[in-house]
Amino acid sequence: MVNYHSMKRFVTRFLTLTIFLAACTRSVVDSYTPIPLFETEQPITLTLSPVPVSTETATPSCGDAQTSLRIMPLGDSITYGEGDPDRGGYRKRLSALLTNDKYAFDFVGSQRSGEAILADPDNEGHPGWRITNIKEAIDMDGWLETYQPDVILLHIGSNDLRHGNGIYVRDNLSVLLDDILTRLPNTHVIVAQIIPTRWGSEVDQKIYNDAIPNVVAAKGPQVSVVDMRDILVKDDFMTLYHPNTNGYDKMAVAWATAIHALDLATDCLTP
Repeated sequence: MVNYHSMKRFVTRFLTLTIFLAACTRSVVDSYTPIPLFETEQPITLTLSPVPVSTETATPSCGDAQTSLRIMPLGDSITYGEGDPDRGGYRKRLSALLTNDKYAFDFVGSQRSGEAILADPDNEGHPGWRITNIKEAIDMDGWLETYQPDVILLHIGSNDLRHGNGIYVRDNLSVLLDDILTRLPNTHVIVAQIIPTRWGSEVDQKIYNDAIPNVVAAKGPQVSVVDMRDILVKDDFMTLYHPNTNGYDKMAVAWATAIHALDLATDCLTP
């Protein structure tokens, strides 16, 4: 049996000890002075420096930086050379004209056609392609970044019109040119008012060709127009849509004239 008096003394001592410990704890907390983490009390300000962005772009010059003018023939089957048995298309005659004028040049692109007759068969001609196909491939395959063309010869839109996309073709051309200039601001783009079909120009083709100069004018001095609307006649076609050798030769003369108009001869002529 528990002794009543012993239990009472135990409880009294326990309560006394508890009160003493509580008083000690409060004394320590009240006397605590926080130690600063830093020697200064001034607020800290973080400054983020911008990540350097490269502004280097291709410069159309044939001086010390490069050995020749990089020319990218860009478009559909007409650029590839369909209708010409040798598949050299306009590039065959254009190459001869530029060489005769003493240009130092190099055709560039991921496609090759006309190997049997051309020392330089590179191009970006893609049979059946529309404007949107060209833009998608530029975005996905990186042609411009890979080949860094100084001059682009753009003949595109024929397949858009053939497949009834006349309502969108003007705007799609504008978007394509914006994409090219964003990637290579110093590249010269020569846009062709496209050749007609063998049976003459249709209404949609005329509307598109008439719109091209205004689209080009809105893009600034790096973009120019070459008029190919009326340079071919019916006898200049091999198929309904593709020129024969004579027709391609006429296109070559028009391209050469447009390249001369860029006034790059001082830098790009060979000795």
